[in-house]
Amino acid sequence: MGNADWSLDHLEHDLLDGFALLGGAERSGGLAAGESAALADGVLRCMSGALQKVSESLEIQAGLRRDLAALREELRQSRDGRAALEAAQDKRLRELEAEVAALRQEREGLERALDDLSGTVRQLPPERFLAYPLVLRSPQGDFLGITDKSAQPMCLADFLLLVERGGAPARDRVVGSLWERHGQAWCLTLSISDAGRKRCLTLESEPCRTPSNNQVALLTRLMVDGAPAPQEYMLQMFRQLRDSLQE
Repeated sequence: MGNADWSLDHLEHDLLDGFALLGGAERSGGLAAGESAALADGVLRCMSGALQKVSESLEIQAGLRRDLAALREELRQSRDGRAALEAAQDKRLRELEAEVAALRQEREGLERALDDLSGTVRQLPPERFLAYPLVLRSPQGDFLGITDKSAQPMCLADFLLLVERGGAPARDRVVGSLWERHGQAWCLTLSISDAGRKRCLTLESEPCRTPSNNQVALLTRLMVDGAPAPQEYMLQMFRQLRDSLQE
């Protein structure tokens, strides 16, 4: 608008100079009487048309500026609204994650309370613990699943059934078992008498959660006839024990 005002002022000044020049030419005889007025009238008509077009152009420019300002405001409000929506969604997601963590902690607390109650009453591990997959941990810290000869995951209940039944049903097998609670761990001592051969096994396991959030029974100690199995050979010895029971 500043440039347009300056142009109009400049144009008005040039018109006044032009009219003065026409008047001087008529007085000096350079133009006949009335010719300067006719020329000035023609110039005014032309300039009136030009001024009309300038005025229309300025109105169009003003309208475009208003539209541009409105679009900018709409875009700003849209960005602010989207940011607010994303912030609300993030907040709700954090709240849900906190609720899930609290529920999981509460559930684990109830499970521990039930386990304590079960152990106090029966001195036996809960059935839920017996159904956890039985795993070992390698010296490198990896979780290694224990399977039967069919490559199916084995739990403590499966192992107890294997010990009690053995391989051939005709065998005369007597199994005595004793459970002991050591904090969160359960220690199982098995005395096996089979065809005159006696064997004593001790397995200590505890509930554990793997990095993939699976609940398992971690075998932490294995003793065969009073001799502890070294950590690095525990998996091999357990497999040998399993194979001998499945013969």
